[in-house]
Amino acid sequence: MPTIYDLLTGSDLRSIGKSDEVVQLVTSDPVLFNEVFQGIFHEDKVVRARCADAVEKVAVRFPEMIQKKKSVILKNLHKFEQKEVMWHIALMIGYLKLSPKELTKAVDVLYKWLNTSGSIIVKVACMQSLATHAMKNKKLIKSVSDEIEKQMINGAPAIKARGRHLLADFDKLI
Repeated sequence: MPTIYDLLTGSDLRSIGKSDEVVQLVTSDPVLFNEVFQGIFHEDKVVRARCADAVEKVAVRFPEMIQKKKSVILKNLHKFEQKEVMWHIALMIGYLKLSPKELTKAVDVLYKWLNTSGSIIVKVACMQSLATHAMKNKKLIKSVSDEIEKQMINGAPAIKARGRHLLADFDKLI
């Protein structure tokens, strides 16, 4: 019988493989979520990326499932180095309900990734998650807004487009 990881193996990091099939399996049998979540630490980089993709897709639909993994995510933030995993983790951080201390840690890592990653997708995901938390915690709006504007100055078109959208969302709050 094939395992979840067998469904997610492959050689092309640009492909999600059968991660959508895994999402369907997990949503019909939530017990499988733990196995898929553990896959973000798998030794194979393709499996890691596809597990992160599947976990993030499940988390969008069922945020309570990722909330249960909050401490593991926060404890391991410094271990995520693969860009295909980082952008999903960055988005997952936006789905989490965080204490003030946890929020500080998460925001620090998101800023770090935003300013050190060479991946446009990681940067956009970090901007999105920072903005999501800023909208819930108004004290963050100024610093996040300033950072988004800074990123937009020389940023790629995707960064500028997401930045315009996020700044417009901030304007609606004022």
